[in-house]
Amino acid sequence: MKTKFLLFALFIAVTQLSFGQSFVWEAFDAGQMPPQGWTINGIPAQWAVGNSANAGGSAPEGKFTYIDQTTTTRLISPMIDLTGMTTVKFSFRHMYDWYANPAPKVGVATRSHNGAWTSVYEVTPTANIPAQQINIDIANADVGQSEFQICIYLNGYMYNLDYYYVDNMLLFNPLAKDAAMISLGTTPSYFADPVEVKGTIMNVGLTTITDAVVQWQLDDGPVYTSAFSGLSIATKQTYDFTCNDLLNAPIGPHDLKVSIINVNGTPDDFTGNDTLQKLISKVCYVVPAKPLLEEFTSSTCAPCASFNSGFVPWCGTYENDITLIKYQMSWPSPGDPYYTAEGGVRRAYYGVNAVPDLYCNGGNVATTVPDVQNAFDQAQLQIGMMKIASSHSLEGQIITVSASVLPFSNFPNSRVYIVVMERVTHDNHMTNGETSFEHVMMKMIPDAEGTSVDLTDRVPFNITQTVDLTGTNVEEWNDLIVGVFVQNYQTKAIYQSAYSVENGVFATEARLASMDMDGLPFPDFAPDVFSYEVIMPPETTTVPVISGLPIDENETVIVVPANGLRGATTIDVFGEDLMTHNTYNIDFVLSGIGIDAVKEQNLVVYPNPSKGTVSLLNANHSRISVVASNGNLVRTYNDFTGTSIDLRSFAPGIYTLVIEKQDHTIIRKKVVLL
Repeated sequence: MKTKFLLFALFIAVTQLSFGQSFVWEAFDAGQMPPQGWTINGIPAQWAVGNSANAGGSAPEGKFTYIDQTTTTRLISPMIDLTGMTTVKFSFRHMYDWYANPAPKVGVATRSHNGAWTSVYEVTPTANIPAQQINIDIANADVGQSEFQICIYLNGYMYNLDYYYVDNMLLFNPLAKDAAMISLGTTPSYFADPVEVKGTIMNVGLTTITDAVVQWQLDDGPVYTSAFSGLSIATKQTYDFTCNDLLNAPIGPHDLKVSIINVNGTPDDFTGNDTLQKLISKVCYVVPAKPLLEEFTSSTCAPCASFNSGFVPWCGTYENDITLIKYQMSWPSPGDPYYTAEGGVRRAYYGVNAVPDLYCNGGNVATTVPDVQNAFDQAQLQIGMMKIASSHSLEGQIITVSASVLPFSNFPNSRVYIVVMERVTHDNHMTNGETSFEHVMMKMIPDAEGTSVDLTDRVPFNITQTVDLTGTNVEEWNDLIVGVFVQNYQTKAIYQSAYSVENGVFATEARLASMDMDGLPFPDFAPDVFSYEVIMPPETTTVPVISGLPIDENETVIVVPANGLRGATTIDVFGEDLMTHNTYNIDFVLSGIGIDAVKEQNLVVYPNPSKGTVSLLNANHSRISVVASNGNLVRTYNDFTGTSIDLRSFAPGIYTLVIEKQDHTIIRKKVVLL
């Protein structure tokens, strides 16, 4: 017997790539619905993007879920101008999860000028169709038209399949020799240590690829080249490569460019699809990652009880290493009494259509204890790229939660979620034999959509909310816990999670007890002096290594080394509360280069930190450059004659004022914008 289905909004991602004579490339890598130019005709709510690779490609992929209807549904491409063409090729990967006969047909059809559909491929499954690639040559009357469209369709009684998966749809007219760089998805977007540059090449030409040369470049730096031989990449097949040289970079965001420069010994016939670029970032600090586990379950679901018999003890073993949240669902009928609309929003976000269903750090996990263990082990290998400090208090049935997040890089499109749970409930027991339920979600603060924020490197974010829990399903008011997590809303990746501390008080000490330079005590260091200058001999070739020892062991101390001998090392120190913050600046100056002028001018920049207006003394007729933490020049004053500069239009963060005096002395001052 199938579990009751759900209707929910879905997202299908489409990537349009420019191949030599290719017209559509769909790999479901984004989360836009509808994708530009694409449409879904017939029960669109049953289509979604699945974080899986069941079609044999790579995650994510397109996913259709059964429904008790007899109908036709089509995933339809944009209109494509095929004027002058007589044939085209279409390839895709798919997998059909069969349930019963008669199962819905699956096929491919074309049309032109919004006319009737003509099927060019169709199969009626009588059993599961394993992951496979389908290749079709199309030469019907629609080819050659200026408004050509192609679709994947399902037709029949939609209850008689479980799921249909599709990926890597390519419509093209191949050149003789043409390789396309189609993905850099396996190259990490965030890293702390040197990482490998990885990607995927697809052969979109007619000639088998036996060797390829790939090069990569970070920003405007050196070019690194890797050669791959002994290949056999047939038309429409892919090859996953790993370059020889490791990638490393200064802290901050960088532009990675990866290109195919040779195929079978020479450049291919079309170079417009040879290059991809990706924004990557080196984080400034790393902490242990705490995986988030989210279970969708119900007291009316017998398989849930079976899974929980092993999952609950497993969670007890790892209770200090995970954050656990359970959403009780409204099916199988009559559903769990503790189902809430907020749980419904969360299940729609993930596309949950059956219970039990489990997500670890935003990715779906099979509901077996070995699979849970494997997902947990993999999640713990990831770097923790932010800290969370949260406290909550309860007055009667009024809860106040204050959560602070300290990011160690830029994280746009983030959501901060706060979830009030009860450790153990009993009164929602129903028909599956379970009599107690752990970490049941009672309320999401402010709601199930979370709080949207673009997190900025080393700029703390705080949310404080007071909510009345009257009318929720709380059984014991002294049994509440609060979970906090940060998620990328588009990719569903979880950046960090934590439990809140009841009546927690976090220390605000944010100073250093001592500072070292190249392993030796820093001369004349004082905890309340935040600006230092180091005069180095002219023969110095390496930047001194600076480190700091906190006064309070719960502080976070982040050292950002100078990028050059005439730069500055900064040490950001954050209190245990993650909000209290001081910055130590250590400027390096080579002796003989304007040292006396630097000392005599006594240039003053204040206030620091600032809310946007920064005053300067003794900077008259200087050239002032404002440089962001990623090294980008964001503003220049060529002949400064005022008393202050206005930086209120810039995002909060750390900026460097590079001040060149009339005698060409250069002074660097760090400014923190709140």
